[in-house]
Amino acid sequence: MIQLYSFFNSSTSYRVRIALALKGVEYRYTGVNIRVGEQSSDSYRELNPSKGVPYFIDEDGNRFSQSLAIIQYLDERYPQSPLLPEDKVEKARVMELSAAIACDMHPVNNLRVLGYLSKNFGVNDQQNPSGTHIGSMRDLRR
Repeated sequence: MIQLYSFFNSSTSYRVRIALALKGVEYRYTGVNIRVGEQSSDSYRELNPSKGVPYFIDEDGNRFSQSLAIIQYLDERYPQSPLLPEDKVEKARVMELSAAIACDMHPVNNLRVLGYLSKNFGVNDQQNPSGTHIGSMRDLRR
């Protein structure tokens, strides 16, 4: 059975859980509380050296740690109920939006990035750069 290591409030984990639900694929859920640092435990780091969530292991032992890669893998492995449109242009638009979220918006809210900014540059909650890329989402609608 598929094993998913996840944090209930992680947007990247949400993406994968939504894809699994839309596909109707059963999986075993293991919570990893990133707020208290469980991702840095020796046992989890041994399992997943990148120390993030989600972490996905399929029945064949294939392992993936990035939500978009996991979703693409699920879509190709379980072709019923496709998550992406068949039309090339529409598919490219979906991928464009997905990349904007994963690459432009999400990193400024990522716990790892925020921790780095706090530790190395003294950035506090009021100085958090979250939301600075929202304009790029508006640009995609054009």
